[in-house]
Amino acid sequence: MTGYQDYLIVLSPPENIISRVKKLKDFSYNEIGEYESHYSKAHVTIQPWPRKKPVWIEPLIPKLVRDLQTLPPVILDINGFDFFDHQDNPTIYAKLTSTPSTKIWFKLLRRFFAAENSEPHITIARSIPTGDFAKLWPQFKKLEWKEQFTIDKLTILRREMIGHDKIYKVFKEIPFNNKLNFHAFTTAKLKTPVMPLNKVNIQQISLF
Repeated sequence: MTGYQDYLIVLSPPENIISRVKKLKDFSYNEIGEYESHYSKAHVTIQPWPRKKPVWIEPLIPKLVRDLQTLPPVILDINGFDFFDHQDNPTIYAKLTSTPSTKIWFKLLRRFFAAENSEPHITIARSIPTGDFAKLWPQFKKLEWKEQFTIDKLTILRREMIGHDKIYKVFKEIPFNNKLNFHAFTTAKLKTPVMPLNKVNIQQISLF
């Protein structure tokens, strides 16, 4: 495999969360018909790596494995639903509670990817027309969902850029350090300023 590939860096929730999101996506389909992201598996996006060659990415994996051992599994809480108002094409998502602990954990994770500081969320219906949003959002607005879950690994997805198979498939799953406790770890980090990566490290991950 020598051609260009699209990669996507995500956090994959446990199966019970994936199953619930699938049911919500199917419910949305029954309400408004086909829409973007209907068949995508539940995930929290960290960063896309579009149009990369495997020979560029694969040598970087061993360092990433070592880097992720500095982080514990993350504990997240779903707290209802919200939407991104993209004017003509809003996106409905399951809302993740933001706390000082989750903020510092994601900040530390993003340092390994030079990723933007976006709001972690789980997409339900992406970029739907305003008419469909007007039908669907009242249903989600009154729907309650409060659930805590743990993510113990980072997932790298990959898909072909050319050809008929445009579905992302798992390329690598890299575990976090399960010997570290999320609450103890983040409490300690909140008391210590997070130092920026040095120039050498930034160059090493510049492809990300």
